[in-house]
Amino acid sequence: MRKLDTRERVTAIDPMHRFDVKPVDGVATAVAGSRHGELLNSLLELVKIRITFFVGMSAAFGYILAARDISADMLLPVAGIFLLSCGSAVLNHYQEWETDSLMHRTMKRPLPSGAIAPSAAMALVLGLIITGGITVYLTGGLLALVLSLMAFVWYNGIYTPLKRVTAFAVIPGSFVGSLPVMAGWAAAGGYVLDPRLIAVTAFFFIWQIPHFWLLMDMYSADYERANFPTLRMYFGETTLAVLTFIWMIVLVLSSVFFITTGIVNNLPTQIAIAALGVWLAVGTYKIIPGRADKRTNKSAFMKINIYVLAVTLAVMVDKVLSLPWRVF
Repeated sequence: MRKLDTRERVTAIDPMHRFDVKPVDGVATAVAGSRHGELLNSLLELVKIRITFFVGMSAAFGYILAARDISADMLLPVAGIFLLSCGSAVLNHYQEWETDSLMHRTMKRPLPSGAIAPSAAMALVLGLIITGGITVYLTGGLLALVLSLMAFVWYNGIYTPLKRVTAFAVIPGSFVGSLPVMAGWAAAGGYVLDPRLIAVTAFFFIWQIPHFWLLMDMYSADYERANFPTLRMYFGETTLAVLTFIWMIVLVLSSVFFITTGIVNNLPTQIAIAALGVWLAVGTYKIIPGRADKRTNKSAFMKINIYVLAVTLAVMVDKVLSLPWRVF
């Protein structure tokens, strides 16, 4: 007796074709699409897109302040600085993937989870660094390239290894947060000893310290699990909370230099920056002893980042409204 093929068997069971039998190719396409989506998500996490996007924004901030203009000329140097920061982020994943696998917060990252192979990550690092470096050099100049590479070396060559030695690594490490602004400034031809640049770099430097101290305190158990030194090894909860809040107040006070150095001249922007400072101080004072918990610290962590982003946007909008500019 002749065997029926698949189509004949389906017809015999369902002669009216009441059941919609999906082709195998459709399933394969859906699976492939899902895998592509997962790969894209892994790549975005690998380059730490939320952090590197802000790095690119910081570079644009520095460029606009130095150029006193907004034009398409800034797109390529800013893109190059962004690509270099992405390369630095991927290398950081590679450097810490073993310790990441020990911490609950990081064990699902692309390398410890196996979503991306370490060798593939290193190939991506090389591609991003070469592409970004060439772009910055050709469109922003040698000084902008040197400052961008300095950020790369400082973050991956100094700060990352130093984290395993001391919890105070964040203080020299905070210098990294100022370098993208300096690179953007240099790409626009600005003088690196300009008081305005010093004011801006001080603002971004100070921000990094309470930012990372809050993060470290929220996940202190995770850091200890991976044998990272934490601030609780040196300070009690009360002292640490007070010091962190003081750093946040210093950050707010440092924004005054945006006014005194002439970065912001319009009264509405000055009022907005002052109001943002009051909002941060009032919204984070609860981290002071006796009132703090993990939820409070997480709220303070979010608010300090929103504050810096809002101040940056306020100054950029101020420049858009007050300076002559062109798009192309």
